[in-house]
Amino acid sequence: MLGISCHNPSPMTTSSASPTPKTQNAPGITLRGYILVMVSTMLMSTTAIFIKILLVDYNMEPLSLAFWRVLIVSSALALGLFLFKRAWFKIQRRHLVYFILMGVLGVGLHQLLWVNSVRLNGAGVATVLVYIQPTIVALISVRALGETFDRNKALALALSLIGIVLVAQIYKPETLNLNLWGLIFGIGTAFTWAAYALLGRYTAVRYPAWTSLFYAFFFGALFLLPLQIFAENPLSLGAQWGGWAILFFLSLGPTLSGFGLYTIGLSQVPASVVTLIGTLEPVFTIVTAYFLFNERLDAAQIVGAGLILFSVILLRPKTPTETFDA
Repeated sequence: MLGISCHNPSPMTTSSASPTPKTQNAPGITLRGYILVMVSTMLMSTTAIFIKILLVDYNMEPLSLAFWRVLIVSSALALGLFLFKRAWFKIQRRHLVYFILMGVLGVGLHQLLWVNSVRLNGAGVATVLVYIQPTIVALISVRALGETFDRNKALALALSLIGIVLVAQIYKPETLNLNLWGLIFGIGTAFTWAAYALLGRYTAVRYPAWTSLFYAFFFGALFLLPLQIFAENPLSLGAQWGGWAILFFLSLGPTLSGFGLYTIGLSQVPASVVTLIGTLEPVFTIVTAYFLFNERLDAAQIVGAGLILFSVILLRPKTPTETFDA
């Protein structure tokens, strides 16, 4: 199934020709890309709800949940590409390492670290730690991807970090449950999620987004597969068909569509901007929880959500065709 090419194929067209390579001088930030990342963030913010249901109501093991979720997405992508765009399987051999790293670090390892960060730190601290990611991406992308870091980005970064602290209620003593391994796992989630954004930006400007997404989840699934020997029961859902239905909806709905739009956005928006827009995810999550589960929002959370929203507005393109240096 893997289409690895050693030569330099012709530029991508909408025909069956090989899709690689696109121009490496990708655009900066466009209104379309900005909106795509916003929508992807909204979709991915709903995943926590379904994950909580599977873990609590159906007693699914976190390790098994991570594997099945990634496997279902990669299988669906493989089937879709096989039926409609087989040429998009083809990648150049010299780019294979980027897809492997994107899958192992940004998908597989990130899933494991995130589950353990939540378990050891609690949701509030885990959320703050994972959203160190925009800082990591901003610093690395300036040198590695040649992106700019202007005053708007600096202000947006500061506001989003303050907003995350308020939304996650990290200021409350009862939310703090810090220990060495918890900090290691938590900071690790930030670096692995940053790896997905940076490697995703690199591959998304050279290949169709669905090619990048397939290989990321394919190698993520390969990474998680042998780890299932540590799971007590990888098929813990058994005959709980309601649980399987939720798992498939989680995988083929918000996960596939959310990651898909996110990866498309990476081809049109600088990685540092994408990660800052992504800080809206906990805002969408608490708003959803408010309406679905009647969870209360205190004044600090509302202020924090406002700061994050304002930081994202700072990064908007002024016109549909405006671009910034990437």
